[in-house]
Amino acid sequence: MKILLVSSYELGHQPFHVASAASPLGGAGHDIRTCDLSLGPLKPLDVEWAEAVAFAVPMHTAMKVALQASRQLNASRPELPLCFYGLYAAAADLPAGASAVAGEYEPGLLRWAAGVRRGSHVDLERSAITVAPDRTGLAGLTEYVGVELGGERRVAGSTTASRGCRYRCRHCPVPTVYDGAFRVVDRRLIAQDIDAQVAAGARHISFADPDFLNGPSHALRVLAETRSRHPNLTFDATIKVEHILRHRDLLPRMAELGLVFVVSAFESTNDETLQRLDKGHTVADMAESVHLLRAAAIDIRPTWLPFTPWTTMQDLVAMLQFMELHGVDVDPIQLTIRLLIPRGSLLLNLPPDQLEVGEFDPGALTFAWEASDRRLDELHGRLVDLMERMEGRPRDEVLEAMTRAILNAAGMNEDAVRLASGEGRPRLTEPWFC
Repeated sequence: MKILLVSSYELGHQPFHVASAASPLGGAGHDIRTCDLSLGPLKPLDVEWAEAVAFAVPMHTAMKVALQASRQLNASRPELPLCFYGLYAAAADLPAGASAVAGEYEPGLLRWAAGVRRGSHVDLERSAITVAPDRTGLAGLTEYVGVELGGERRVAGSTTASRGCRYRCRHCPVPTVYDGAFRVVDRRLIAQDIDAQVAAGARHISFADPDFLNGPSHALRVLAETRSRHPNLTFDATIKVEHILRHRDLLPRMAELGLVFVVSAFESTNDETLQRLDKGHTVADMAESVHLLRAAAIDIRPTWLPFTPWTTMQDLVAMLQFMELHGVDVDPIQLTIRLLIPRGSLLLNLPPDQLEVGEFDPGALTFAWEASDRRLDELHGRLVDLMERMEGRPRDEVLEAMTRAILNAAGMNEDAVRLASGEGRPRLTEPWFC
């Protein structure tokens, strides 16, 4: 079968999930073409060629873009079988007749392509990943996000050492599919994928695991084996605050092996909000994690969830004050993130006195909710508008303008908080969001 694999968004990286699907499908004898909507629209010749189309939807934005593209396909070729695969596959109303595969999607995709199984289902097979990703046909790594390190821009690749997560943070989409399940990827396959990207010019690898230290021994071996083959390669990874504290003894060794920064979901500086989200950490833990990482010569790039149903204006000010006090760097878009409550979200299990939601919005892919303080909804809109109007301006200038907008809304002096310049700090060149 002629299958067109379509990616729409993977945080600015070359699409791993297209490559991961292309390998088993191609190995089964299917003819594969790929398309990345983050680089350009569907090509009419590819649409005409295809006998089936599968959309990789590992996150919220990817699913929204994929649904738009699927409507275009239905208009031109309504007979085409469609499949959505990945974490968000079951999070939306799909086009009539479309299939969905969530979780370990490779076996399900093979069955879908063979016509054996259609419809929506979740696969969590332990032996799902048996071949390394096939990045043939994808745009080169230089077309994607790079990393700024020591005043130099490096070509960056990405891969995963594991899938799923042991934890059930209520706002996270991962437990809605994996429900606490965790799968390590065979280190041989990880090595093949990284080696191929290094051969294509990568000098830095981002580990896209939900949490790199779900399996600490596995993660350390992956770093050590990779570093032995590529002594100058650097890395970043996502790690929970809870894991930074629990595995503090591993941090110096991980720095020696090339880990230059960690992304960690701090989310809020309100302990009650953190408890509602079931994050497993406190504000004091966040501060300790910053110092532990820095003591190991690893930088920290926290991600935030400023706008939730429980956020107060003082919470936003406290978040800025935390960043100022601890000198943490942040991309401006992080100050605009608003809580998403997708279908199946564990947040829906909270009692009504803690969370009240409205109807599900199929366009936004989230249940509606209102801020406890209406001024926060207005501020969120102003921040989004401000960021859009300042597109292309220096990031420090944008961040300063957004900080002042928050302080002004809180009735404070616009210079009450001065965030540190991120100049020279390691970071990916594309500010991302889910």
